Amino acid sequence: MWAPIAGVLVLAGVLASVLGARATARSSEDNARLAFHLSSAEIASTLTLAIQHEEDLIVSASAFVAGSPDASPADFDRWAQAVNAMARYPELQNLGLVKLVPASRLASFAKRLAADPVRPLGPSSRAPAGPLVLAPPGPRPYYCLATAGLARGAASYLPAGVDYCALAPTLFTTRETGLVTYAPVAGRRGAALGIEAPVYSDGVTPSTAAARRRAFVGWVGELVVPRVVLARALQGHRGVAVSLRYGSHVAFSSGVPPRGAQSTVIALANDWTVQSFGAPVSASVLTDPHALTVLLGGALLSVLVGLLLAVLATGRTRALSLVREKTRELSHQALHDPLTGLPNRALVLDRAEQMLARVARTPGALASALYVDVDGFKHVNDTHGHAAGDRLLTVAGERLAGAVREQDTVGRLGGDEFIVLVEPSPDGPTPDVLADRLIETLREPVELGEEGKPFSVTASIGVASGVYASPDELLRDADLALYAAKAAGKDRYALFDVGLCGDAEGRMALQTDLSTAVSEDQLFLHYQPIFDLANRRLVAVEALVRWRHPQRGVVAPVNFIPLAEESRLIVPIGRWVLDEACRQAAAWAAEGLRLDVAVNVSAYQLNRKDFAEDVRHALAQSGIAPSSLMLEITETTLARDVPAAVERLEEVKAVGVRVAIDDFGTGYASLSHLQRMPIDVLKIDRSFVAALDGGQQSRALLAAILSVGESLSLSMVAEGIEHRSQRTTLEQMGCQMAQGFLFGRPGPAEDIEGLLGSHLQPVG
Repeated sequence: MWAPIAGVLVLAGVLASVLGARATARSSEDNARLAFHLSSAEIASTLTLAIQHEEDLIVSASAFVAGSPDASPADFDRWAQAVNAMARYPELQNLGLVKLVPASRLASFAKRLAADPVRPLGPSSRAPAGPLVLAPPGPRPYYCLATAGLARGAASYLPAGVDYCALAPTLFTTRETGLVTYAPVAGRRGAALGIEAPVYSDGVTPSTAAARRRAFVGWVGELVVPRVVLARALQGHRGVAVSLRYGSHVAFSSGVPPRGAQSTVIALANDWTVQSFGAPVSASVLTDPHALTVLLGGALLSVLVGLLLAVLATGRTRALSLVREKTRELSHQALHDPLTGLPNRALVLDRAEQMLARVARTPGALASALYVDVDGFKHVNDTHGHAAGDRLLTVAGERLAGAVREQDTVGRLGGDEFIVLVEPSPDGPTPDVLADRLIETLREPVELGEEGKPFSVTASIGVASGVYASPDELLRDADLALYAAKAAGKDRYALFDVGLCGDAEGRMALQTDLSTAVSEDQLFLHYQPIFDLANRRLVAVEALVRWRHPQRGVVAPVNFIPLAEESRLIVPIGRWVLDEACRQAAAWAAEGLRLDVAVNVSAYQLNRKDFAEDVRHALAQSGIAPSSLMLEITETTLARDVPAAVERLEEVKAVGVRVAIDDFGTGYASLSHLQRMPIDVLKIDRSFVAALDGGQQSRALLAAILSVGESLSLSMVAEGIEHRSQRTTLEQMGCQMAQGFLFGRPGPAEDIEGLLGSHLQPVG
């Protein structure tokens, strides 16, 4: 009887294993395709920025030539040195100016060139000697000859007598159309990309072909090494090959597509396309290690079940022993996290229930839970891969378990979230002290991957403590406190209070109280200093609103600002903040102290047609100079509707105040959008500063943001500076201003005067 039953179970288990393995293989295939498409999109984005980067140099050179049409080769060299062209554009091989020379003026052109020759290797290099030699030789009505230019080295130098129109007849077409053209150029070290742009007087392209011929000055041209651009785009994308194409005739490739490779084509701007090739994927069970594991594991488990039944047939004692052993293993797996070995959610809830029962029996005892979130986990996963992310979670679990007492419980709830249950004890640490200890413990560098490079992350912790009826309520309050800690800037802990309650009744009561906060003088401002990094002087403060509730005490902005925006109470609150900040700036000025003041503006405020009038009223009432007031608008707010944002900002700018983009780098505003917006300051989001310890890639990203601000002539303010190393790095990278806890926490006006008075600048 037992043999047929065991056989049926084994066959059913093997069939289920096959089906599960096939499903796993298909899932792996889908994940591989998704990863490839995400990688291709990132490569395409990098190449788009690279093309825009090259066009920026063409536009800059064209502007110089249009403004100085009679500039000498030395003038061109000085301009190229001023913009640092060869250093900022490592892919650049040649950069020059070509003019149209009629045959009748060839002799005078040669004489002028001999007197002031082109020095392609820089101002200090020796100019080629001897007469002008045309290449290709022969008489022609017109010649297109270089009048100025630079080359990266002697290998890429082109003689002054090269007739570019004879080599590239399309130059005359570009003069007629006014468009930038791209063409492949065969060089000694492989194909290069030639970029030519016509230049017209006054820097304006006329509307007709005849007008363009009359206003024509010459051509600005670049010779670019595509392999440098492609290699930069492929950094961090192993096994991927790309082909960059312009129209249907210019193509450059990097890497060798594997046989049967998957590919995708993405259209870039201005007729450019990029095709990416990745490793082939298949849904084969035998080639997918995960699917093969499922298949073999399921089949093995089925056989084990069959053997178990066979053992039952031969001896009840041995079968029961085997069942007990397997039960213990399955029980442990059901109650513990497979990665860290810590208790999972089910076991955490069970232990929390037991702890609450003990607290209920002990007068004066409180149950405490710490909800821990690893702030840098997503960055590690995205930058170093899932293996490094798993390593980080394992180390975090070990450190948390080592930092608490034996009777406390450390569990993993999933992802990068951990929970710590603190048993009440007279001699034990308080929850806030323990939270500080855990944050410091997790800040210690972790070695990720085989290279052994240390990587630092931070943690946010929500703390709930009290007498609770159920574990769900305890964890809910700790989770709400965690949300408040993350909203306050991460790398900190927050204690739960009733103001964090998210139920409808509590929110409605808080909203009702908020409606009277302005009229009953419950609002007040704190100010956080902004320093000039070069001379360590305090130049401005950011005004931050706070609410002193008559029963709940001080309510954090994260708990009432969203309510204010939902109920439109943000309008009177924002108007009060604007008036009070301007009044305080006027009071400082009356004491002989000049401090600019920055005020945050919500999207709803900016959308109102009367907002500019509110600004005028605050300035008139206080009497401060409009330039002393700066309005901060988040990048996300501006990116929602760029044309409307530009129109509203221009109306505000007409008042005379300055405008800053807050939390820059988190809202995906493009360079073209920034060029259109009437802004004065970019405030770099604190996440980029916090990531400075994450390696060279994070530093390069911050450098790119600073370069954007420099290219747009904008002042740059770095937010969230908490360590001296961050300040030193930002100084070295050329950032002008900074704010953060290293310089001073937000405080009342008297704290600013008392603690930082020596840094305030006198009026005049």
